[in-house]
Amino acid sequence: MNDGKTSFDVLESIKHHIETLKPMLPKQAIVCIGEYAIKTFFKQPNPSKTEENLPILIGKSSDEILKWAPKGFDPHLAIGFEDQKIDTHFWYTVLPFFSTDDALIDVFKKKPIEKLTGAIILATVWDGIGSASLPTLITKFKASKINSLSIAILPSKVQPADTNFNTLASLGMCAGIDGATILLIDRDNLENYEGVDREGSLIKGNIVTNYLINLLLPKETVAQEISELSRTFNVKMYTLLLATGASLKIYGSLENILDATLLKPLFNFDLSSASLLYVLLRMPTSLKDKLPRGKIELAIAGWFKDKAKLKSIYITEPIYVEDTTDRIDIALFIGGFTTKTMFIDMETKIKSLRSRALQKHAIKKEEWQALMKNLGIKEEEEKAS
Repeated sequence: MNDGKTSFDVLESIKHHIETLKPMLPKQAIVCIGEYAIKTFFKQPNPSKTEENLPILIGKSSDEILKWAPKGFDPHLAIGFEDQKIDTHFWYTVLPFFSTDDALIDVFKKKPIEKLTGAIILATVWDGIGSASLPTLITKFKASKINSLSIAILPSKVQPADTNFNTLASLGMCAGIDGATILLIDRDNLENYEGVDREGSLIKGNIVTNYLINLLLPKETVAQEISELSRTFNVKMYTLLLATGASLKIYGSLENILDATLLKPLFNFDLSSASLLYVLLRMPTSLKDKLPRGKIELAIAGWFKDKAKLKSIYITEPIYVEDTTDRIDIALFIGGFTTKTMFIDMETKIKSLRSRALQKHAIKKEEWQALMKNLGIKEEEEKAS
């Protein structure tokens, strides 16, 4: 590993560049980490760069990132590790470098901080860069008093064991951060997703993450509101039930639209074990009187009554759009469900990798045990695995 000067120069150039863009003071940051996340981000519908939303892209190579990006994308906003001479395969080789470099957050500190209301992070956690970068960025945003909402894409069942090793470490670190909000999405479920947009056109596969980000961006308080739930109830892990472009006329009722969300979950989990719910809706202004917020609250509470014993339901003010359709988008952020079995299964798969890393002194036993404790895995359960 070198002294990090090359990376510092790249990040310094970002600071210098943004300093010259006085009119462009973003209200929200969109950070994409890893090849899969970045390539997905540039698919349609792309969460467009505007004066209020500034994307930062982090990957193995800045040159590769710019090849994936559309023509004219600002090269200062693509951050690569190609000149660092470090192995980016595992989280533990990337983490020491990334966690000590504050230049990225300095990009935002140079602005009037009140302009930045939150950050949305889209990351794959199966590779070294994504798994190390995600908890580091959450921590740095928190230190700068910036709430963040992270969308963590978990590996496919057919990916090798090392992806589970990186994933477990990353989520273990995230789970130890007060106020962290991690939205778990399974890659297999994501790529099998099918739905429609507000015009009735097909949404298929991982482009639904872009649809989700476009749904989140107008609600500037979403990261703050979910972070407050996380801190109040000490819940870090969430997942999503989503209905996109659902015609009220076709479905007949809000309850029927909610039923449809169960047919295509983005993560397999036990709904009955959930304890928290945050709801975001987008619908035409013309439906405002027909579906007032009070009616929505009662419908959702009634729908969940026999499905989960929720401690809290937070339904944020709907996003109203001016269009001629009757289509509704509903995002149900569900938290507090049981994850222990999943994490124990993953820990079993990576036993040999963990042992090898311990033997090489790449990680310390106490540090690994602390990460597993964050995920609800006790030491005796680790030994049993």
